[in-house]
Amino acid sequence: MNDAWLYVVLLGAAAVLYAFLIPKNKSGKQSASGSDSVVREVEQTLEQYMVEMEKENDDLVNLLVQIRQETGAKQLALQEQLAEMRSRLSEMERTSGKHEVRIEQLSSVEQAIPEVRTSQETAKRLKNELIEIAVEQEQLEPEVEPEDSVRSRYSQLFEMHDQGKSIDAIAKTTGMQRGEIQLILRLAKREDA
Repeated sequence: MNDAWLYVVLLGAAAVLYAFLIPKNKSGKQSASGSDSVVREVEQTLEQYMVEMEKENDDLVNLLVQIRQETGAKQLALQEQLAEMRSRLSEMERTSGKHEVRIEQLSSVEQAIPEVRTSQETAKRLKNELIEIAVEQEQLEPEVEPEDSVRSRYSQLFEMHDQGKSIDAIAKTTGMQRGEIQLILRLAKREDA
């Protein structure tokens, strides 16, 4: 834009120099009318140049306003996208926290399963030893009532399992814990074997 003003100043200086260099005729009328016409032509040229410069300046200002608006719209869109990404990140952090708690719960259940197995095995062994001792001492009657099987105690659970229901669906229906259901299914497999 400074270059444009420089051109205007140079063009004006050239017009002034041109006015001084025009040879003056001896007759004042011809020279006055000739210099008037030259001055008018220079003025018209300068006015036309100034109009073009103003038009170009207006176009530049409009272009800058348009660029500013587009930049503002893009910045707003990026800020909205950033806010959405932040909300997604916080949701994922909450979800991962829930998963970590669930994993800890499952690992504690898995650690408890061997303890339950060993205690059940110990109970069976002690029961068998007591039965043997009682038989030896003839304190038991000849007919021993059969123990309820795991399948008979949890018939609803096994019906649902035989129908192909998942452990989670069985847990929701029966109100039992998932680990408890898995334990009962494993005990039934051992009992069947």
